[in-house]
Amino acid sequence: MRILLVILVFVGVVYGQTPKPCLAPAVWEGKVIQYDISKQFEMRGRMAYDAYNERIHVVDEVNLVDKKDYFSSLFLHRERKEYQLNMKTKECKVTELTRPFRPVRIPNNATFYGETIIGSLAAPGEGVTVQLWGGHTEHGRYAGSWTVKGCIPVSEVYFSNQTGVVHTDFFDVTAGIHDPDVFIPPKECM
Repeated sequence: MRILLVILVFVGVVYGQTPKPCLAPAVWEGKVIQYDISKQFEMRGRMAYDAYNERIHVVDEVNLVDKKDYFSSLFLHRERKEYQLNMKTKECKVTELTRPFRPVRIPNNATFYGETIIGSLAAPGEGVTVQLWGGHTEHGRYAGSWTVKGCIPVSEVYFSNQTGVVHTDFFDVTAGIHDPDVFIPPKECM
């Protein structure tokens, strides 16, 4: 009986040490840098993200083969609508959104790749511990890093046949949306 008890305790300790994917915030805003080297594409901007309602709003500067444009892009996945307002010309394009909503989170079937420190933990506030996760989704492959405290996205590399390889860095991420009106289509698009 004691041997069985020792084995059960040992199994519990080992199972308890296996990292589990954390739950990333479902509603947040922050800054992003996204690029695809093969297409000479780079986007820098502010992003508002709402996983509950499958909405994303990005105000960005897009650099494509040395050409710069500035856009306000609203993706309403449940309504299957994309609104893209050119901030220079005030021209708006409204198109059907055919690609599925892809949550910025660690899927449940993710593989734990390790844990590392960005910066230094030598003094308070000088570094952050992140976990690295990767694997497959129903639409492609991904690898990314999330903070241990708060499960905030830090970076992600995503590949699918539809998108190619897209690298995204997230920073200055805060939970919640300070202006819920960011998910209302621009008046120029009506």
